Amino acid sequence: MHLFAMRLWQMRRVLVLVIPYFLLLGWLFSGDPPGDVRPSELYGIREAPQWRSPDHVHWFGTAANGADLFELSRLAVATSVSVAVVAVAAGIGLALLATMLFVFDTGERRFLWLERAVRAGGIVPGMVVLVILAGGAGGGRLFLIFALASVFALPLVPLLCRWFREGEEGFEIVAARVVGLSRREIVLGRVFPSVLRRLPGVFAAFVPAAMLAEMSISFLGFAGERLSVGVMIERGQTYLIEAPWMAVYPGIFATAVVTAFSFLGWRVCAALRTGPLPLFNGS
Repeated sequence: MHLFAMRLWQMRRVLVLVIPYFLLLGWLFSGDPPGDVRPSELYGIREAPQWRSPDHVHWFGTAANGADLFELSRLAVATSVSVAVVAVAAGIGLALLATMLFVFDTGERRFLWLERAVRAGGIVPGMVVLVILAGGAGGGRLFLIFALASVFALPLVPLLCRWFREGEEGFEIVAARVVGLSRREIVLGRVFPSVLRRLPGVFAAFVPAAMLAEMSISFLGFAGERLSVGVMIERGQTYLIEAPWMAVYPGIFATAVVTAFSFLGWRVCAALRTGPLPLFNGS
């Protein structure tokens, strides 16, 4: 019990950040889902639109069909968060799997070909890949998640390679070799856990970038009939004169949520001492 309390005390900085992180996630996904919400029904041009301007009942006003815009914005951001969380987790898994295929090689240049392949693939901007795959798939969610995971895995591979190299150069690893532990035992028992401890910081830092990428793709019209913040902003521009809140307020709401996730992710990285992370090549 005493050891468990000491572990909690050592992780206090991370726990203080994880609690609001999950509270924000819980709030976004709270409430009863409104069912199948199609942007064409919310923003379709009507002869007698039922929108209402923001008031104390409807903070963000209502859409063209009378639906509450605040709840729709929360649902849209929750959709972006769910796509981002799954895509980033899958991207980290792909990068880790690719790195682990070479980590047991005894050669000093074991990661050379892997890093060269990743560098060659990084020549193409990530946003171009996302647009091509999302557009070709008709805005399917699974294809978008796969595209995001692939794009985020590329810059992570060199980082993981560097972490494995640094982990094998420590004094404890040299002592383990002297004792006679095999390379497999050293990597799995000592190096690999130290790499895993940094990955939550990578996850927390990359989720906001994945959210922005998903919103950008949907704003360009590659979300199909799936409700997303980008779709709400893009289609709300049709009513920018008559009902500007339909385009402005979802964007403000999404900006606030992404900013909150970015701040929490940055602090989680600092608490876990993840170190500098590669930038998402989305230009």
